[in-house]
Amino acid sequence: MTILSKIYTTQGRLNRLAYLKYMLILALVAGLSVFVMSSMATFLTGDPNGALVKMITLIWAVAAGAGNFMLMIRRLHDLGRSGWFSIIAVVPVVGTIFSIYLFCAAGQVGRNKYDA
Repeated sequence: MTILSKIYTTQGRLNRLAYLKYMLILALVAGLSVFVMSSMATFLTGDPNGALVKMITLIWAVAAGAGNFMLMIRRLHDLGRSGWFSIIAVVPVVGTIFSIYLFCAAGQVGRNKYDA
């Protein structure tokens, strides 16, 4: 199983440590990728605010955002909650508090209805 198949799935559960690990990996890979690709696009076009740079940044932001939501869904499954609660993350202040909760809350002990 590759790292991408571990991040881009909504099946199963994800404990706090694995959630933190995958979120860090996703952030690092997305951040470095955007930096490298945007730098290359700026070098090629000479315009740091050009359409190519913006398009690359948007594509990587969507890919990282999708991975983020999929990790949240699996973390919520570990807490015994539906993945639909991940929508809370887009609410400005509440989303930040919700994200901190996902990092701190202990998962359900034993099996629950989201076990693979």
